[in-house]
Amino acid sequence: MSAQSVCFGHEPARTLTARLTICSESMRPLLRPAGALWWPLLWPLLALPAAAQQPEPIWACVDDQGHKTFSNVITGHDCHRIDGVVSTIPGTSAPALRPVPVPSAATRGVSPANFPRVDRDTQRMRDVDRRRILEEELRIEQERLTRLREDFNNGTPHPAPGEIVGSPGYRERTQHLLDNIERSEGSIASLKRELAPQRY
Repeated sequence: MSAQSVCFGHEPARTLTARLTICSESMRPLLRPAGALWWPLLWPLLALPAAAQQPEPIWACVDDQGHKTFSNVITGHDCHRIDGVVSTIPGTSAPALRPVPVPSAATRGVSPANFPRVDRDTQRMRDVDRRRILEEELRIEQERLTRLREDFNNGTPHPAPGEIVGSPGYRERTQHLLDNIERSEGSIASLKRELAPQRY
């Protein structure tokens, strides 16, 4: 009786330990050739990291104008190979940093002497006009918001002629009204901020 038949259970009952021992002994010759076949395939993979770490040669050459050049191919004449890593290229330097001019106290927040000035009464009249215009814009926007909210009707606007409640066109119009309400509320908030008394 072969060892393989013992492994596949063709022999009468034995203890589990005895069957495992016979199976491992009988399969050992089968595993050796498979391991031997893998080694030729593994050697190239093990050699790849060593080949990848070898850098290309760097050549220092002199061109026709007499400038020294560095390249991975030979160009010009008087070339010699540089071994190791080139961290800096000779003859180059970082550009000099120019100091940033700091504005003096005279130029910060102070108008020049020849800058046109507005007298106090003219500025007050301008402020009054500006406030009047903002108040008018606020009144118009508040009236618009009131109309939009009436049309929106708390999310159930009255259907337009030929429109069915719940149809895609109805839902699109409802969303459009809601977007306009939000925009109008934002405009009103901005106008109120503009009209708030300024603190100095």
